[in-house]
Amino acid sequence: MYVIDSTAIFLRKAVYDKMVTIPEIVDEIKDEKSRFYMSLINLKVENSKKEFEILVRETAKRTGDIYKLSDADIKLIAKALELKATLVTDDYSIQNVAKSLGLKCEGIIQKGITKSFKWLKICRGCGKKVDNNIKACPICGSEVVLRRVKR
Repeated sequence: MYVIDSTAIFLRKAVYDKMVTIPEIVDEIKDEKSRFYMSLINLKVENSKKEFEILVRETAKRTGDIYKLSDADIKLIAKALELKATLVTDDYSIQNVAKSLGLKCEGIIQKGITKSFKWLKICRGCGKKVDNNIKACPICGSEVVLRRVKR
């Protein structure tokens, strides 16, 4: 089973025997040609389950990708986790969280990630690690940025 992200539909690269996606991904498909393509392929549309969404959110918080993932991204990973399926996406944040959960990922036009990373919110001025979703450091007032660190 392959869990398909919207890019595979936009680029007409959804060419697997057994494919599934979530309603939120279908909602992203707005253009007429992509909608027509989607109607021609054998693509099931299923909701993700809350218990898997919770696990994905917890993992995304640990990797720091939570700041980069949309609700649809989280639900897409949750569906792949539920089905123990290969996830088809070019989104590196989705791939990073999926790999952290032990899922297989396949790129569409990109090669895909080869290493997993952790993202931290750090003050640009003083270097203090910041845990919440603030834009300015509570210590020095400098901008807070995302930094990639090796695991």
